[in-house]
Amino acid sequence: MVGNASVLTDSSTKLLPSLQYFRAVAAILVVLYHAACVFGPGGYQPVQSWEAMFLFGHAGVELFFVLSGFIICWIHYDRIGAAGEVPSYIRKRLVRIYPPVALVVIAWAALSFAAGMPMRPIEYLVSLTLIPFDFAYAPPALWTLTHEMAFYALFLLAFIRRWLFIAALLAWGVVGYALVMVPGLAEGRTIPPLVGSAYAFLFSLGVLAFFIVRARLAIPAWGKVALGLLGLVIFAWAATRDVALQLGKVAPEGAERAARALTPWFGVAATIWVVVLADPPIRFRGRMHAVMMLLGNASYAIYLWHEIPQRVLGRLIGSVGLAGPETRVIAIALIVGSGVVLGVLVYQFVERPLLRWINARLDARSRNAAAA
Repeated sequence: MVGNASVLTDSSTKLLPSLQYFRAVAAILVVLYHAACVFGPGGYQPVQSWEAMFLFGHAGVELFFVLSGFIICWIHYDRIGAAGEVPSYIRKRLVRIYPPVALVVIAWAALSFAAGMPMRPIEYLVSLTLIPFDFAYAPPALWTLTHEMAFYALFLLAFIRRWLFIAALLAWGVVGYALVMVPGLAEGRTIPPLVGSAYAFLFSLGVLAFFIVRARLAIPAWGKVALGLLGLVIFAWAATRDVALQLGKVAPEGAERAARALTPWFGVAATIWVVVLADPPIRFRGRMHAVMMLLGNASYAIYLWHEIPQRVLGRLIGSVGLAGPETRVIAIALIVGSGVVLGVLVYQFVERPLLRWINARLDARSRNAAAA
């Protein structure tokens, strides 16, 4: 997690159900990607089959980053001058991110200990702080939250001057992508991971989507359909190319650069979709709406927790005879289904009650302080 990724509170998206659907799709794409990674030369099972088509699913991270740039501006940009907005912003980000992270790190540590591979101190440090002292995240999907936290910190500049935030965000994105893509530019230098990032500019695309939506452009229904299809074509082309690169015999250095060249295309597709979908009337009806809203609300938990059953099942499916191509449908269904179900259960019975309890305690403390 890919990631969550983009993390929204329930209240921030009540008027934008379509973006909750978007979050659900992004989370499931990441789950599909990791399920596909169980097989093949780098996975637990060496035989690769049709599931390789899902190797583009890591693009769910790109979707999350664009959506995150949009949502943070959607919630806070026009409230920058409001009294108490800075403490409120900091509190919301910290409470929403860190308690769920702590829970999944504890679970991952317990699983690692039971497997005879206890976590190292650096893994605890990096995973619990989300500061990239080393790329030693446990579970590995936590790396995306390091980028999220960097973006949230950068947004604090908007409370000083809006243009300062925009300028710093653009500089971060341009410099990061150039360091990754321009041959020899970073050679021989020690570049901090968050500076030399091929993903940082995606937050800028989300901010751009916010300004487009904020301008209240009158896009007719046929125009929205056409834009949505354009985004789908761009995404499908990039996904096809991405899978071909992962399955092809390309030198590691060349493959990495070629893959990163596709990141902007995934980002452009995500930007188009966010602009089209950021419209309250766009929503499903009945049970489909309820299911997609649940998955969207639970997407952060799905992203955080899906690697745990994947890790267990990835090792077990071979021993029970489900690793072969003829039973791959069952194996993939088990890996994906268990990741999604576990995430939903954690969201419903752990994450949501925990965050409500923490916020209630903080609200009570604030009221007592104000009364005093």
